[in-house]
Amino acid sequence: MTQIKDMLEIAMKAEIDAAGNYGSAAEQTDLFLLKDKFRLLQNEEKGHRRVLEKLYAQKFPEEDPELPASDDMPFQEFGEYAVKPTMQPSEIIEEAMAGEQRARDFYLDMEEEMETDKEKAMMRYLASMEESHYHLLKSELEMAQNFELYDEVHEMMHVGP
Repeated sequence: MTQIKDMLEIAMKAEIDAAGNYGSAAEQTDLFLLKDKFRLLQNEEKGHRRVLEKLYAQKFPEEDPELPASDDMPFQEFGEYAVKPTMQPSEIIEEAMAGEQRARDFYLDMEEEMETDKEKAMMRYLASMEESHYHLLKSELEMAQNFELYDEVHEMMHVGP
């Protein structure tokens, strides 16, 4: 049970961090459609956290979760991804894609540790959601790269009439 407890706490902290990163990414970009996608993903990660909190409360009704500090995450790859002010949209998206893949894999690992079919299905659902985030980001990456390239090639693009 302790391993499940630890994994749930790590997953909750990872979802909090992911939501924060998507919020930072939304604030950082001027591309309004990309900003909307980052806000959507931020809200989805918040929803994942709520799902995990409910499961935690069911499994450990007498305990409050003890979330690890970002620097103390046992799976350090969750702490490695952070949006930095110097990043281009394509870099943010690439980092986010890697984070979504790690989250998917983590939820699939959690599925193996869960005790009931309902809990296992919940982990598969979360893994599937993270995979859908990856594919959404993948399509955005191509557009962001094209936009960045267009900006570099056509330097007079923003001069106006």
